[in-house]
Amino acid sequence: MAIDRYWIGLAGQFMSKISQAKLLKLGTILILVCAISLLHFFTSTEHIYLHQVYQRSYYIPIVLASFWFEVLGGLATALGLTAVYLVHILRDWSHHSFYSFQQYTEIVMYLLVSLLLGYLSRNQRKARERLETTAAELTAAYERLNQTFDQLRQSERLASLGQLSAGLAHEIRNPLGSIQGAVEILSHGVSPEDPKSEFAQIAKREVANLHKLVGDILKFSKPAPPLRLPSDVDEIVDAARRLCADQARKQGVEIILQRVSLARTISVDAEQLKQVLLNILLNAIQAQPTGGRVVVRSFAEMDEAVISIEDSGPGIEPENLDRIFDPFFTTKREGTGLGLSISYQLVRNNGGRIRVTSSPGQGACFLISFPFPPSQNVNDPKPKNEK
Repeated sequence: MAIDRYWIGLAGQFMSKISQAKLLKLGTILILVCAISLLHFFTSTEHIYLHQVYQRSYYIPIVLASFWFEVLGGLATALGLTAVYLVHILRDWSHHSFYSFQQYTEIVMYLLVSLLLGYLSRNQRKARERLETTAAELTAAYERLNQTFDQLRQSERLASLGQLSAGLAHEIRNPLGSIQGAVEILSHGVSPEDPKSEFAQIAKREVANLHKLVGDILKFSKPAPPLRLPSDVDEIVDAARRLCADQARKQGVEIILQRVSLARTISVDAEQLKQVLLNILLNAIQAQPTGGRVVVRSFAEMDEAVISIEDSGPGIEPENLDRIFDPFFTTKREGTGLGLSISYQLVRNNGGRIRVTSSPGQGACFLISFPFPPSQNVNDPKPKNEK
């Protein structure tokens, strides 16, 4: 009983590996071979013309098997029906030497046809696989070309706006300094109880906001050239996480790290990349004022280090996805709309790529990737969760 169960189990495993389509094809071939063989056995030898038809009909299962299962399938089918056909020849046609010779010759043709068609079928399959591989490579190349085109278009927009913004910022900075000095002078000696003191504080606060805006514009128009050095991704992610940990705690947002030890460094300006991560993390935290979570992943993908920042906030509307990195575009009531534009420039200047995916109500995911130096090797162990 144990041996029977063993063989039944093996048969079950074998059958589970064979798809229903293959079973259907095998069944079709087997039925054709059996049907033609039975016609041979049950048709009288007086009807020689019918036996000649049946004899040629054997080519049908041979052609199907060779086409579906290539050389091995066609040859196995030819050998199987040959064994059955030989019994018929020896039993019913041994006394007709001339016709039996024709039948033996036909058996040789069965074997030759199965080998030839199986070989052609295998070559056709390999050619089809090569075409499919080439089509997949062309599709991937087309997608990369579209991404490069979008990046070039974005870079052109940023360059034009950067030149305009730099000129405006310089023109605004000088009179803004004069206004700040005048406010300081006017507020000097004013008692805190005086109603004018409140207006003086408002003026100082707004001037400070304008100074910050001008600084952001200058940073956007003329970002500092990166000092690219071998840098550890995990250290940069940790530094950015620590800087925004307090605000995340106040808003009830949990920052989760899921990272792997890449055992590789990337060539970037660590301070600029930290600024990029900090900006995206703060945006993710601010998008969840009533609490939520932000998952930061770092991993190796092909020949790149990838940092993924995904939040559980309201997400980004589809019509805004293409504008998310445009200068001065923002959906927040307070904000200059330059944070992500500056981040885009910094990532590009460091030789990386940044992209975003989102669905309304399902959060947003920013992906930042940098190529590894070609001399390093990839290690990709399983990620670990950290909080």
